[in-house]
Order: sequence, then structure tokens, then C-alpha cells
Amino acid sequence: MQVNHNTLSVLAINLSKASKDLSASHAKVSSGEKTAGSKMDIGGIRQSINLENEIKEITHSMANMQNLVSYTQSQHDALSQAGKILIRMNELAERSIDFTKATADRNTYDHEFLELAEQLDSINGMKFNGLDLFTDGPFSESKRQFIEVLQSQWLSAAEKVIEERLGITGNGNDTLKINVNENGSENYSISLTWNYADPLKADNRVDVASLNYEIYNYDLPISGPSGDSPFFFNDRLNAIMVTYAVMAENLYFNALANGDVNKGGNNSGGAEWFKSGVSDFVHGGDLFLEIFGGFNQSTINAIGSGDASAASFQQRGSYYAAVRYLHQELKDQGHLLGVRDMLHWMSQQVKNGENSEASSIGAALQNFFGTGIYSDLNTANDEFINHYIGNALNDHNDPSNSFKIILGNFDTGAITGFDADGGAVIDHENAVPDSGNGYDPKSPEDQALSNFKLKWEKEGSLLTVPNPNGNSIIFEAANSITVDDKEHYNLKTVQSTRLTQELMKEWMDTLNEENGRVLANLNSLKNRLDNYQSTLTNYAPAMSRIRDTDFAEETTKLLKNEIKVQAAASILSKGQDTQFSIGQLLSGVGIQKKGQPKAAN
Repeated sequence: MQVNHNTLSVLAINLSKASKDLSASHAKVSSGEKTAGSKMDIGGIRQSINLENEIKEITHSMANMQNLVSYTQSQHDALSQAGKILIRMNELAERSIDFTKATADRNTYDHEFLELAEQLDSINGMKFNGLDLFTDGPFSESKRQFIEVLQSQWLSAAEKVIEERLGITGNGNDTLKINVNENGSENYSISLTWNYADPLKADNRVDVASLNYEIYNYDLPISGPSGDSPFFFNDRLNAIMVTYAVMAENLYFNALANGDVNKGGNNSGGAEWFKSGVSDFVHGGDLFLEIFGGFNQSTINAIGSGDASAASFQQRGSYYAAVRYLHQELKDQGHLLGVRDMLHWMSQQVKNGENSEASSIGAALQNFFGTGIYSDLNTANDEFINHYIGNALNDHNDPSNSFKIILGNFDTGAITGFDADGGAVIDHENAVPDSGNGYDPKSPEDQALSNFKLKWEKEGSLLTVPNPNGNSIIFEAANSITVDDKEHYNLKTVQSTRLTQELMKEWMDTLNEENGRVLANLNSLKNRLDNYQSTLTNYAPAMSRIRDTDFAEETTKLLKNEIKVQAAASILSKGQDTQFSIGQLLSGVGIQKKGQPKAAN
């Protein structure tokens, strides 16, 4: 008798299959996803993953955009506050311009006006999560590179050479604004502008200076010292302007000649010869003399009254030669550091609280040469110019006189150099150091100029929102309204009030322009958020069709698979019992082998 055991194997396989189907049904019902369980839809999974990634990207972009909406809303709120402040400032100006108002009234209006100006400055410095609310927009790569050079090299190199050769530095009290314009026509044209605290008062000094750079030819390397060519050296021009800034911070720059702001007209205070000459003396101005045929009487006479800005290189050369002549005259009087001693004395007078008259060139000439030579403080500046015109060339040609301007060697004629003071040769290459003071742009404590409060243009940042398509949405940060020269624009007089009102019209126009930009950004952001939300709304049913389980169908399958498992398990169990019973029946039953005789009863 033969017993076939394959039936039990089939029962076991059926039970296993039913168990797997039941497990898959359980997974789908419990998770709610079609892709769960042992029988996965590979194509559906791939679609699901791609769609899920898109949804996550959009969700993250929406979160970023929501932050940018908050940022832009903060800009709008700040500009709205600035608008209220400007309206109030204009109201005060309208009251102050009334000629029937007393000085005390105007002083009261002015006090509130300046308080409001301070509020404008505070609004301009507002931040959102550490990010400036108001900036000057993104920089080009050329502008960014140029600013980095200014920060790391040019400015600090200029400050270094000024301190070493003139012995003066900024005092750290005044603001120096750094402006870089990319639309100029010169390679690296540099200028300095300033505002006075009150031009109607001789004792007031420069309160805000602006150092302005025009960068045009980006093909030229943006670097520091420019060497021997061309003759209009940008590194030394930079040193000239920083020298102006240092002098303006240390001296009564608008009343330099004799304490009178009106001496030179247009509130220049005269003494342009001294300002220009000293700034050129830092690195040497022999070149200006070489261009016009040397040091001669015609060049000397070009100084004129010395009150006007140099109209030619010849006049500029004359201004430089006059300072060289003053330098030697001071040394002949026993003041071994020459002009350096005079600058130190004048700046010390200011620090000691002396007025502009007592800190002027006239006062300095009397102090160093005596009243017997320069009898009248108010005319001493003019007396020196006349002395220079009448004697400089003779002293230069007199073998016994130490005043010499040598144009035939490599020395530039700079103070402390070989020609002026018997020091080391200062040529065109080393007139300004090749590097600054080790400024670290990553360190907020470092400044390109260590003795100034610098105000740099602020570049916009973090206003980039990535799109799921790989592009980016960029919004420029807005500019705020600030009154850097608030000490100059005031309501103290009818004249200054009218000037202030004209400026305030520009402020309001700028405010409206910037607020319009912010509102446009805000509306654009909200529209994009709405579009993203619509996309997510449309993606939801698609994802549901791909991934979500049909609960009615899957519940039915679950019950069916549960029944299959129970039935298969029962049958298999009974099959195992049947197998056991047959074994018991056959135990003890003899099996006759083929060819073997039957056993006897």
C-alpha cells in the first residue's frame, strides 16, 4: 500500500498564500495606502515619490515665501511710520518758516525736528531676524570687488601713510560715508564732499563727509597702488581724499585761513592752498611741477589768493610748493617736524575747545613765527602767501638756503622723504603702502579706517526665494529715509528751514517710490502664494488616486482573506490528523515483501 503526502504540502502552500494576502490587506487598511503590503505597485510608487517631492518643494517654498511676506510687511510698516514722521517734520517746518515766530519758537520746533530725524535713522537701521530691512540693493561683481579692495587695502593704506607722515588721524567722532558709483566716466575717479553742522557759524565743523568713487573701466585690475602710469595715480588720489577727511575731522575746515567761513566765498573758509598742498605733500607732488616745466615764478604766482580750489595742475603744483616752502620755514625756526608740528598744534587747539579763529592758520603762523613776523591774525594767511610769492624762487636758487625742490630724481618730494627731510627715497611705487592694516571683512569689530565711523552702502541679501522649477524669485530690499546731515538741515532760521523743506520734498518722493516698490513686492508674493496653494490643492486628489486605499474594496478583501486563512488552517490541521490515524492503523501490520513466503498462522 502506498500513501501520497503531497496533499499536505498543497494545504501548507495555500495557507501561506492566504496569510500573505491577509497581511497585505491588513497593511493597506491600517496605513490607508495602496502601496503598502507585499504586492506593491512599482509604477504607482514611482509616481507617488515624484509627486511627493514636488509637494514638499512647494511646501518649503511657501514657507520661505511666508517669511519673505513677513519681511516685506515689516518694510511697509516701517516706511509707513517714516511717512508719518516726515509729515510731522514738514508741519514743524511750516510753522518755523512763519516770519512772526520768535527765535525761541524756532528752537523748540528744531528740537522736535532733530528728535524726529533721529527716529528716521533708527527706522533705517531696523532689522528682521538679524537682516537689515533697508539696503541699497544687490551689487555687481565689479562693485563688490571694488568695495572689498577699499575695505581691505586702499582706505587703511591711506590712513597708515597719513598717520606716519603727518602725525594726525581721525578722532572717531564723525561719520564718513563711502559711496561707489558704477556709472562714471573715469577709471577710478575719487571725490570728497561734506556738510557743515551750521555754515552760518564759524565755530562749527564738518559733521558728515562722503567719500565718493566712480568706477568705470572694469577691464583694469581693481587693486591698490597703481605705480608710475598713468600720471593721475588712483592710489595717491585716494590718499589725498582721505587726508582731506582726516583734516576735516581734526580742524575747523570751513574756517581754516583766519576763522572766517566767508573768506573764500561759498563758505569755503579760504586756505585751499593749505588743504590741497598738505594732501599732496603726503605722497609728494613733484609731478605737478614737472608737467609745467619745473619750479618757476610763473608756477609760484599761480597760487593767486590761495582761496579757490585748484583750477589747473599748475595751480595745484603751486599749492604743493607753498606747503613745501612753509615746511622748510618752520624747520628753519627750530620746529624740526615742520608742517607736521603745525598740524598737530592746530588739531590740539580744537581738542582743547578753542574757537575757529584761535585754531586757524593765522593763529598757527603767529604761534610758530611770532607776532613780529605775522602781525595780524586775520591777515597772517595772506601775508604768508605774499611772502611765498616774493621769496620762494630766490630761496630755491640761493645755495645757502635749505629750501630745494629737486625734480630730477626718483623722490616724489613727500614729507619725511629724501628731498623734503633727508629720509628714505619715496618714489611713485612706495608713495602709498601696498597694503592696509590687516582689516578682516568677516570681523564686525574691524574697520577699514580705524579712526572713523564708516557708513557703507548696504547690499541686499536673503531676498531670494527658490522655485520648484529651479529658478529663483529675487526681490530687492528697499531704501529707507535717513538724515545723515541732520545738524545742517534744521529749523533754526527761515533760510535753513527753506533749504530743509526743499530737501524734505525729495525725502517724501523717495519714500513714496520705495513704498510703491515694497507694496509691489508684497502683492507679487501673495499672488505667488495663492498660485502655490492652488497647485497643492490640485495635487491632493492626484496623490489620493495613486496612493490611497479604497476602504470598501480592501475591507471586503480583508474579510475574504481572513476566511481563506481560517479555512486553509483548518483543512491543514485535519489533514495532519488524518495522516496520524493512518499511521496508527498501519503500525503492527506486517508487510509481505516480494518473494518471501507467508508467515504461518
